[in-house]
Amino acid sequence: MSETTKVNYLKERLENFLDILDGMDPETTQVEDIDRLISMMDELEEKIKEA
Repeated sequence: MSETTKVNYLKERLENFLDILDGMDPETTQVEDIDRLISMMDELEEKIKEA
């Protein structure tokens, strides 16, 4: 995978994460939702380490 492809993938994943975060309602957010966000950040961290 080229560096450009990796960077584009990471940007896409981060944008997805931010969209999900923006769409969350603090009044109705569940622990499972937060766990999902943490998992997404862990995946991003691993991909960054690979890049």
